[in-house]
Amino acid sequence: MIFVILAGAFVPAPTMAQETLLLRHRPRPGTVIRAEFTTATTVWAFDGKRFESADGGVVRTVALAGPGEMRISHLAYESVTTRSRGSDGRWREFEVPGADSAWVQVTMDEQMRVQQSNYGQRLPGVTSLQRILTGIPDLELPGDPLEAGDGWSSPTITSAVPGLRNETVPPTVNGTAQLVLDSIVIRSRDTLGYVTVTGRFPAATFVDELGPGRVVLSGDLAGNLIWSTSWNGFVSGVSRTRMTMVREKGQEGVPGGGGNELRSESTTRYQVKP
Repeated sequence: MIFVILAGAFVPAPTMAQETLLLRHRPRPGTVIRAEFTTATTVWAFDGKRFESADGGVVRTVALAGPGEMRISHLAYESVTTRSRGSDGRWREFEVPGADSAWVQVTMDEQMRVQQSNYGQRLPGVTSLQRILTGIPDLELPGDPLEAGDGWSSPTITSAVPGLRNETVPPTVNGTAQLVLDSIVIRSRDTLGYVTVTGRFPAATFVDELGPGRVVLSGDLAGNLIWSTSWNGFVSGVSRTRMTMVREKGQEGVPGGGGNELRSESTTRYQVKP
């Protein structure tokens, strides 16, 4: 989920004199956060054709008190614009109708471990709201304070499967992520933590809804996130997910002239608005 939420630029920052940084998701109830996001996806289909799509807009998040130390984040689109370019090379752009009725409520603990998610209207093909919130869906924060250079792992991250969409929710694939706190920067009212993320999605098998037979999918993820102690969360980030889908050999009925491999690359960026 987490989205990965998303940044305009990542400039390496020098580590300053703070020994440790504790990453905890503790938004104050009633806090309202608005974030700009963009997502760009390119798919090289089985038949060799290339398709491109992009969407962007503004997401509004309201922090609500949850049970115990939990926090409930209510996310809703303020606006979404979608662009697509088909095999004819022409771009088409439109404002997504009903975007303001799409929402999700995510209950998480202080380590951003998702306990429950409730959804309103779905918008197929549009960036996941939960990804905008967390930077990377299901990203888990470390249990202990970190020094610059320390790393940790997130046992399960998720990504949508390209090309296997239906009218409700796209299928997802699970993977693992390794994260490193590269540097800590102290400012007068805020401390920032610069985090690098790498992830892998081991081979998984799916039924291909775009044609007969089964496909095996695998992929990887790379990203950068910025943590803010003032906001108690990630305020900026960029992530790139690459997937390769291979049709199993020996299938009958596969259309002639079609290839056996589909590739996709998706980049998501977000930035919290002051």
